[in-house]
Amino acid sequence: MRYLLNLFFITIIAVAINSCTKDTYEKYFGATPNDIISILDVRPIYKGEDVVLTQENLYGASKLAAVVVSDHTEKNLPEGLLVVQDNRRLQTLRGISIELGADAANYHPGDSVVIDIVGSTLTRKNGILTITGLTTANITAAGKGTVNVNAITIAQLHAKPDYESSLCLINKGSFNPGPQPGDVISGSKVINDGFGDLVLYTNPAVSYAQNAPYVLAAYVGIPFSTIEGSVQLRTRNGDDIVNMGSMAQDLLITGFMGDPRGGDGGHEYVQMLATKDIDFTATPYSILFCVNSGTASSATPLDAGWATGGQRTIKWNITTGGVQKGQFFYFGFQGKKINGSGGAHSFPASTNWYQKTYATSGTNRGDGGLVRASSFGTSGPWPNNGNTCGVAIFKGTTVTEKSVPEDVLFVATGGAAAVYDPGKTPILGYRICNNDWYSMYSVVIDQNTYKPIVVPYLYYRSPGNTANMPYAVNENYPSVPADAGLYNLMGGVYNVTLGRWTTARKQVVVELVQATATIDSLEKHPSVTKLVE
Repeated sequence: MRYLLNLFFITIIAVAINSCTKDTYEKYFGATPNDIISILDVRPIYKGEDVVLTQENLYGASKLAAVVVSDHTEKNLPEGLLVVQDNRRLQTLRGISIELGADAANYHPGDSVVIDIVGSTLTRKNGILTITGLTTANITAAGKGTVNVNAITIAQLHAKPDYESSLCLINKGSFNPGPQPGDVISGSKVINDGFGDLVLYTNPAVSYAQNAPYVLAAYVGIPFSTIEGSVQLRTRNGDDIVNMGSMAQDLLITGFMGDPRGGDGGHEYVQMLATKDIDFTATPYSILFCVNSGTASSATPLDAGWATGGQRTIKWNITTGGVQKGQFFYFGFQGKKINGSGGAHSFPASTNWYQKTYATSGTNRGDGGLVRASSFGTSGPWPNNGNTCGVAIFKGTTVTEKSVPEDVLFVATGGAAAVYDPGKTPILGYRICNNDWYSMYSVVIDQNTYKPIVVPYLYYRSPGNTANMPYAVNENYPSVPADAGLYNLMGGVYNVTLGRWTTARKQVVVELVQATATIDSLEKHPSVTKLVE
């Protein structure tokens, strides 16, 4: 009897489920499907074969409500494609191309449209995921909308093909290889943003095809897949290529020891690499460290950025000696050991080492010159764990709230409220520079003209500038350890000719074993930063 009852209930449940899936989504009791479906949900319907779109496979919907991003005035986009995008679900901006023939040119960026897509076909045409079988009769104008942009890296674009047919921003792009005198942007050219290479295509017939490439540019455009399966970025007009100046750096931060074996005081150091010959007597530099623990934050308000002093920042000047192009240069203290007080090996006498004294009793003031006297404890300028900390190098020994670093890197995100507040005047925060991790300027779309405009993002934790590394851990020390002797190697590739990173730095944690760790562990590691011409 129990078996028969269980069979009866299973049958009832199966009938109920079947009744929910047959015929139409209107069979759901008390619910009517929304007429509008997001592009995010439409794109995955295509699984390698043409699909006729119906209310059933559109989950009860029948229309797209989207904003036009294509502009055929210059004829640099694939002919006959209306490109629209939305972020209706999960605030995820996705786009799709619609085959419309010559009528596609009658629509312009910012046009808000409602498109009846039932009965159309979702296919890949010329490599591009496309909706075909529609005419202007399927499209209803709905005024003007907001044009958003996906600010992504080239690596992210390659990793997520569904960015195709959405408006995207590739910032800090430069030609790879670097442009020669007389070069123009016409045709297929490779651009690099430090995270990968991408083909930029410019129709030789467009009015801006003969423009010379910028040293560093923001490229606003629409990615399209090709028949070969690759991806190319197409700008819509000359305004989509924005001059972003330069990111050339003379001195690069390539590693640091923030928590050596034994006591930290006097044993921490920073490794740098020169991209040109530098005479510190003629061109002095300074190096600053910041901490943002709860104690430091309550004791010292961050009212002058890197120049704040107190328990927040400390500065030392580098005013003698020099470094040659391609040579490593170290800033450190009196310990001068590869791995702290318990280390077996010291830095060789031949090391290009700039030394200061870090007091192991009393208070550390650094070399001064900040808004208030620095007041650091005895364990070294690097925290071992917890909230945000960082290091920056500046050209010159005068550092103010407005000074821009030559290079800068940050560890961790904790204490974000204490390191960035755009509501303050001046803005509360640590200034960044143009390097592989940070961008002083980005691009947004002006909602009046629908053209790209430059906006400043000058601080760590401001939009787009959130990159950081975690406190060092490895397999032997899976949680943030104390005194483990884990060196932070920051390895990448810097192109001296281009004046930019072509491979962004990546944190590689190197465990310095006491008996065997030598300077070669820092300078001959396979992941060490490399200079190329």
